[in-house]
Amino acid sequence: MRPEESYLLITRYLARQTSPAENERLATWVATSAENEQTFEQLKTVWQHSQTPPTPGATAAALRRLKARPELVGQTLAQATQHQLRSAKVRRYRVAVWVLLVLVVAGVGILFYPTSPTTAAYRLARTAAGQQHTLRLPDGSRVTLAPQSQLRYPTRFAAHSREVYLEGEAFFEVSKNPHRPFRVHSGALITRVLGTRFNVDARPGAAQVAVSLVEGRVEVLDQQTTYQLAPGQQLLADRRTGRMYRQPFSADRVTGWRQRQLIFQNEKLADVADQIERLYGVKLVFADTATANVRLWATFRNEPLPQVLAALQEAGPIVYRREGQTIYLSTTE
Repeated sequence: MRPEESYLLITRYLARQTSPAENERLATWVATSAENEQTFEQLKTVWQHSQTPPTPGATAAALRRLKARPELVGQTLAQATQHQLRSAKVRRYRVAVWVLLVLVVAGVGILFYPTSPTTAAYRLARTAAGQQHTLRLPDGSRVTLAPQSQLRYPTRFAAHSREVYLEGEAFFEVSKNPHRPFRVHSGALITRVLGTRFNVDARPGAAQVAVSLVEGRVEVLDQQTTYQLAPGQQLLADRRTGRMYRQPFSADRVTGWRQRQLIFQNEKLADVADQIERLYGVKLVFADTATANVRLWATFRNEPLPQVLAALQEAGPIVYRREGQTIYLSTTE
């Protein structure tokens, strides 16, 4: 994004005027670099100061001034209301312009002055299709990245917090530290923990973001609400509607990917194709809707791809043709 676009998007986000898609776009931009994160925090601070309500003394003084002007008393209620609305609108625009000007100046400073030596340096861990990667964070926490995922994390955590940024899916085993909360930023959601084991699935393009707690306790924050999870509970955030769902989950189904395990229970092939593609590094192409709607009852435990394809043949019945890493599927009927 160009600087002016990012500033406007941040301003709209702080005013709670963005869509779920825009929230995800902003979260991705913030996670791209430490400079973007610093810019976001600067704008947030300025915005919060601009929203500070007037003191009781200022309010009383305004009332005294109003009583001292009898010509205003004769105004109709409708006129007064319109005047207030216009004034509020002007104030909002002035605040937005002021905020943008402040950040433009801040942005110039970032461009022309070197980063402070105390600013944390970040590392980026990535996995390709068919790959997993387990890494240790600076605090000793252990993260296992699922295929086609990435995690951005600092080389050294801050004194009072531990912040990481996830795109894709990962399983976290967080070292306990009650004085330094651990936060996972994944799209529009932030998962806050002190020490626990949980799975976050925030794959780009997926209909939902899922936070699944295996052990301990976590808090999941969106723009307005904090949700607490108990072990065995999962929070689903629908990206299309913005609705949140809390429900029990099967640990084998949610975290089985760590052992290259897939469990399908009466699910459409089209709905689970992404899991097969990521785990085996292939692309599934359906000949028609009938093939995509074939339902699967199957469990695969670290089995080679030919065995998985053979099981798909029995489910349909389905026939397949493989060309390199592309699998073409069709029904025999």
